[in-house]
Amino acid sequence: IGNVPIGQGIAVTPVQMAMVATTVANGGVLMQPHLLDSVRAPNGDVVARVKPRKVRRVISPRTAHELTQMMESVVTGGTATNLQTSAFRLAGKTGTAETGIAGKYVTWFIAFAPAEAPKVAVAVALENQTGFGATTAGPIAKSLVEAILAEKANT
Repeated sequence: IGNVPIGQGIAVTPVQMAMVATTVANGGVLMQPHLLDSVRAPNGDVVARVKPRKVRRVISPRTAHELTQMMESVVTGGTATNLQTSAFRLAGKTGTAETGIAGKYVTWFIAFAPAEAPKVAVAVALENQTGFGATTAGPIAKSLVEAILAEKANT
């Protein structure tokens, strides 16, 4: 039982952790996950768009707001200050799990941005890492967020 509060002894998938970030970003509303935005024909025309679908409220708006502030503080003054950017406010959470092999970790970073008006949430998990979540998974998550926000700005 002592391991659960620090994230040891539990199993989650990257999609489940992306859902955690999305739920906080959506003010406490759990959304149905989807892995694509649209289906396109070979010529690039959109054939179908995937529409967001609410599942249910799982935390209060107040709790989601407080978690957003905490996740922002991870980036502005916590374990992931290396991920700060002036382009947008990033809210994130690092994770580093022991594997039982000395010096090898499973590292995580979940994030959403912009923190004040979220448009994207991501989760990155890496196995057999020698670093920690902020230095291994974090930069990948930040790059994904940057690319997705840039794409959304162009559409």
